[in-house]
Amino acid sequence: MISAPGKVLWIGSYSVVFGGISHVIAINKRVRCEVKEGERFLFETTYGTFKDKGNELIESVLTVFKEKYGKLTPLHVKLFNDPEFQINGKKTGLGSSSASTVALTACIYESLFKQIDKDEVYKLAQRANYIRQRGIGSGFDIASAVYGSIVYRRFKDIEKVDSEIKPLKIGNYQMLLGFIGESFSTVNSVAKFVEKSKSEEFKKTMKYIDEENTMAIKLIQIGKLDEAVEHVKLARKYLNGLAERIVGIKIEDDRIKKLIEIAEKDSLIALSPGAGGESVFALGEDLTKVKEKWEKEKVIVIELKEDEGLKIEA
Repeated sequence: MISAPGKVLWIGSYSVVFGGISHVIAINKRVRCEVKEGERFLFETTYGTFKDKGNELIESVLTVFKEKYGKLTPLHVKLFNDPEFQINGKKTGLGSSSASTVALTACIYESLFKQIDKDEVYKLAQRANYIRQRGIGSGFDIASAVYGSIVYRRFKDIEKVDSEIKPLKIGNYQMLLGFIGESFSTVNSVAKFVEKSKSEEFKKTMKYIDEENTMAIKLIQIGKLDEAVEHVKLARKYLNGLAERIVGIKIEDDRIKKLIEIAEKDSLIALSPGAGGESVFALGEDLTKVKEKWEKEKVIVIELKEDEGLKIEA
């Protein structure tokens, strides 16, 4: 069995789409995949059973394999998510699609070549993701699902998949995700940012954001997380201003802001990760009080730990 992790993007939200630096944490919520030869393509998944067609994610993975390796032997695939990826029918934003794409790609690759080449799996999965998202998005989540917690900069050319990736673990900290019960459309939100990205004010603000994020990552690399979070907070302040003033959307509504304020008293940092809108992420040494306070606010709290990337499980 092969598995790939979900993620939390806490540095580089939106700016990563425009070539900015990011840091993404691989988490201990995983998608697991196993495969055997079958009479026809059959995919048993968390979201139902599919034969050949009917699921964009599966179709995108099959497309890249057929493009590169020609006709595939029919396979019977089982692809199942840990339950925390979806609660009450709503996605929690922990990266189930990217983890599924990577786990499925690795499973098919292993069935063809009897081994896993992470770099090849990464390129195939990144191309599949690009097809499914119609070119919108940065692929940080695919990279993390393969390589674990990383510093990431988007590829310039999808044909070469020339992204910059450096391993960087956050270390032994507690992490919580407070899910407010609403799913958020990342693709639609990113598309609105793309629409406004030609303006000079947009570019100038993104430059400020990237400078703060770069400094934060440099400080994390030398073990100064306390100092790093101050730069992350400033980058988030710039991002929220950009979103409301130029793009015309709110990535942190009043409910999200309240949950962030509650958490900040007892954590190193709290923010709405990734594209925002559906959850709040807290990072700290002891988040017991944060968990209690969030639960009083009727928030579903998911406890997270840092995890490794793509792996073969016994």
